[in-house]
Amino acid sequence: MLGTLVRKLNFSLNGLRDTWISETSFRQWSFVVIVSDGLALYLFSVSFVTGVILFAGFVLLAAELSNTAIEAVVDRVDTQWHALARKAKDAGSAMVFLTFLGLVTVWVFALLDARAG
Repeated sequence: MLGTLVRKLNFSLNGLRDTWISETSFRQWSFVVIVSDGLALYLFSVSFVTGVILFAGFVLLAAELSNTAIEAVVDRVDTQWHALARKAKDAGSAMVFLTFLGLVTVWVFALLDARAG
């Protein structure tokens, strides 16, 4: 069991490393999340709100990893334009956009709550 966990961790770390190296968008979103997390820790210290902001950042990065995987599979299967390939890539992009909107929404409510309290 421990060997399986170590192997799966290795796959995950390889995926993170390869995506970091090959995908500019992943590095850009990582920067956004790092800034968001740093601000949350500075403004709200250790609180439930900070935890939600940190979680939303992880979800955003997970969405970008999923989008990268979708794009890689679509490009691997066929390099020619196809309506279904466009649909898959656009859906992956929309997933990232919606998770970003989720992070922004959490920030808006956190700031409104801090202002009211």
